[in-house]
Amino acid sequence: MSTQTVTIGADARRPPPTPAQAGAGTTRRKARAGMAMSLATFAMAAASAIQAVLYLGHFGTNVRTDGFFVAFALYSTFGVFSQSLRLTSVPLLVEPGARLSVREFAATLGCVALPVLILTIPLAGPLAHLIAPGLDPQGRSVTASALPVLGCAMVLQLWAAGGATVLAIRDRFTLVAGAYMSGALAGLVTFVALMGSAGEQTLGWSMLAMAVVTCTWMLIGVRRSGGLAGGRREGSLAPAAIARNAGMILGRTAVYLAFNVLFVITLAFASHAAAGGTTVLSYAYLFASYLVAGTGMALGMSSIPDMTRDARARRRTLVAETVPRGFRYAMLIVAPALAGLIAVGAPLVHALLPASLSAAEVTTLRTFAALLVPWTVCALLVNFLLPVLFALGRAGLLNALALPLVLVHLTATAIGSALFGVDGAVGAFFVAPACFAAVLLLAGAGRTATPALLGELGGDAARFLALAALAFGAGWAIGTTLPSELTQVVVAGAIGCALYAAGLRLIARRQLEVMLNAVVVRPAPA
Repeated sequence: MSTQTVTIGADARRPPPTPAQAGAGTTRRKARAGMAMSLATFAMAAASAIQAVLYLGHFGTNVRTDGFFVAFALYSTFGVFSQSLRLTSVPLLVEPGARLSVREFAATLGCVALPVLILTIPLAGPLAHLIAPGLDPQGRSVTASALPVLGCAMVLQLWAAGGATVLAIRDRFTLVAGAYMSGALAGLVTFVALMGSAGEQTLGWSMLAMAVVTCTWMLIGVRRSGGLAGGRREGSLAPAAIARNAGMILGRTAVYLAFNVLFVITLAFASHAAAGGTTVLSYAYLFASYLVAGTGMALGMSSIPDMTRDARARRRTLVAETVPRGFRYAMLIVAPALAGLIAVGAPLVHALLPASLSAAEVTTLRTFAALLVPWTVCALLVNFLLPVLFALGRAGLLNALALPLVLVHLTATAIGSALFGVDGAVGAFFVAPACFAAVLLLAGAGRTATPALLGELGGDAARFLALAALAFGAGWAIGTTLPSELTQVVVAGAIGCALYAAGLRLIARRQLEVMLNAVVVRPAPA
């Protein structure tokens, strides 16, 4: 809701805004849109974190939780794929030059949902064997049981993402953020209510409840903002036309599906580990992936409509104008979060829930989190570059890279696994995304600008990661001098946060001030 008060007489006498004022207003609007999307994503992450702790405390880590998290990895992958529709489909719907009407878009998403339901309900058993080759029959039975519930949640999240796409074009970002936050709350309430009766499948039912609320909210928002009307073209709802549109949308989104299926491949290699290892790896990945989604993808979603319009206005410097700035703000948040997980988060879970996460599993979680740091940096960069390249009309190139991306990842993971086991498979997770990011940067910025941009991006990543490592490392070193484990963790976390905040005032004061200004909403001058 706007904080401005409209006075008809005064407004009629007020001169039109100058170009500088209009530009400042646009910047604030973009910042607040990005902040709204980030807050919504982090609200979902907070609800997921609470559920993760409760899930660990109630069910621990064993072969049955491994089985569930293999299915959950597929759900998470499809969830990110659904969210990517909000990036790849916007250029198809933005006027002028829209290739789809809103009505055509809705019908196409209904068509896309059909194979998802077929794979996860009647074919759940064979699919469980495919994605969990290293689990025993007991674990795979849990995977097969989880797939139908999670499959329904996938479809609803797909439709919710479609609604969010339409609302983004109509500049209704607050509605989108509200839908996701309400869904996260509904999922948490459902989890708590069913935790004692639904067993390891509790989290699946929680995701279904979240999807129901989110999808319902989005569809109501679409109806109130104009429904399925909109766009200059009528379009066709004939089956052949819908099938062609589905191919076009999926073709544009193939690169996101390929990028996010990389973890499913890594998890398949890791499923041969000791019981509980798959669960621990899933927790580490979910934490890192939420950081990427809450910063890189959220900012991309909030800016893709404007970037598309800018690209059509023949602006040639979108990469240099958008990627370094967004990446810098993302690393400001991501670096301390990763350092906090390694230094404080894992031992905190053990201190609070010693029966659910053993000391050995704390070490495993820390190791996986450290190995995922390079992947997180590369994934952030990819998630900033992809929206720009889609806005520039490079969808054909991006999706041509989908298969090579998967093949590079398979090769790197197989080599890493053969040399170093599960740690090698996880450690190789960054190789394909790093190569992919380099190709995207070259395609978007050109050979001349790429070296300078690489230096700027690498410098920003190193700067924030080093500060976070020093801050939380010092906090942990001081905390270990205390007798109680819980006191050690709390003191280490407090000192780490304080030192990181102090360091930001020295190395990133401007970025810190901009972020704070984006949160504070000031009334317009009279």
